Amino acid sequence: MGVQPDMSVQAPPVTCSSSCLSRAQRTVAAALRHYTDAPLTKAYYVRGCVPERDEAAVIVALWAGPAAREKLNLFFLVRLVAGGLPVPAAQVTAGMLRLGRGTHIFGFAGRRFDGKPVVNGSKLVEGRPAPCLCGGTGEPEGPRGFYFARPGELREYH
Repeated sequence: MGVQPDMSVQAPPVTCSSSCLSRAQRTVAAALRHYTDAPLTKAYYVRGCVPERDEAAVIVALWAGPAAREKLNLFFLVRLVAGGLPVPAAQVTAGMLRLGRGTHIFGFAGRRFDGKPVVNGSKLVEGRPAPCLCGGTGEPEGPRGFYFARPGELREYH
């Protein structure tokens, strides 16, 4: 008796259009923008949410805040597509909130931002991907990303 080949049919992966990915980046940037004034976690404020050029991802920049003695910056690469579908902005925000609960930081993502290593933050984003928004109407308003190079010096990515 020989081994029978696997005859199951696999569904092709769903991929999102560039406009869908732009929409995902805009909604993540808008969700994280609130935490530039209010702390995201006890220790960190959002300093930026920069869209990646080479893949469907953002780099989330955190800093320790104005009252901290040490101005520590952390940078996380968060992929916005899981299983071919976009990751909801609420999952990205919830993942970043987990940092305040002693979540371990996961390895270097092979990139640098502002001269600092970027950590793989995709493992912070749990749960199932959202349905694809490619058929959605209209583009969300606002930039695809933002970054404060210095306090009061905002750069927006459109």
